[in-house]
Amino acid sequence: MKLKFAALGLVAATLVACAQQEEIVPVTFTPTYDKLGNASCPEGYTLATTTAGATVCSPLS
Repeated sequence: MKLKFAALGLVAATLVACAQQEEIVPVTFTPTYDKLGNASCPEGYTLATTTAGATVCSPLS
């Protein structure tokens, strides 16, 4: 009986280790604009442009 549980645990551990990992997507948000239309981001973020052409704040690497 113990051998069955050990084998089942080994199979389960193998399946968990081989599970597909999701790609990490960075969190972005819209920048704040002043009266002149200049965009700015808080500390730790930088201005970036998406592939669609939108301006966003993205975290520094």
